[in-house]
Amino acid sequence: MDKMQLPSVTLIVGCGVSSLTLLLLIIIYVSVWKYIRSERSVILINFCLSIISSNALILIGQTQTRNKIVCTLIAAFLHFFFLSSFCWVLTEAWQSYMAVTGRLRNRIIRKRFLCLGWGLPALVVAISVGFTKAKGYGTPSYCWLSLEGGLLYAFVGPAAAVVLVNMVIGILVFNKLVSKDGITDMKLKERAGALQSGTHQSQKPPPISSVIG
Repeated sequence: MDKMQLPSVTLIVGCGVSSLTLLLLIIIYVSVWKYIRSERSVILINFCLSIISSNALILIGQTQTRNKIVCTLIAAFLHFFFLSSFCWVLTEAWQSYMAVTGRLRNRIIRKRFLCLGWGLPALVVAISVGFTKAKGYGTPSYCWLSLEGGLLYAFVGPAAAVVLVNMVIGILVFNKLVSKDGITDMKLKERAGALQSGTHQSQKPPPISSVIG
């Protein structure tokens, strides 16, 4: 009888330290929730949960390669949680853009955050499983997407798209922050206008009478 394959020490330590650190962060946030409650805090906690779940499934998957059904389920959930991690990073970028444009205080937008973070990965995985009939989810060597048949692109494609969109949103946020029109608070606008006008006045040459006198 073959022995059960166990995760390597490096993998256990890496996933364990990562999960414990993120779990500690969640506990800290929950303990002071009434002081830091915000959309960004919700996004961060959901991102931590997706990473913790991924770490746990990676460790469990190393011991279930000979159980085809369990390995398939683990591979599908890994696909979901890995995509969720990317989508929550995208949600953070979207939240930053909403913040600098002053359109964040909207319950509909908050619900869209959850749909993007959890709903979009679930849709991608459901479509992938439906088209492939779960073939390629799990191999005899590892519980992840098979390199054969192109199923891996169901992860690489969306992940690359998220990275690209994040770059675009980052550029837009930067342009908003460095421009006066990007500041939504009226006091900050007035202060920025006064600063600019003061700068222009300081650059004007002194009156001729003062130079002659």
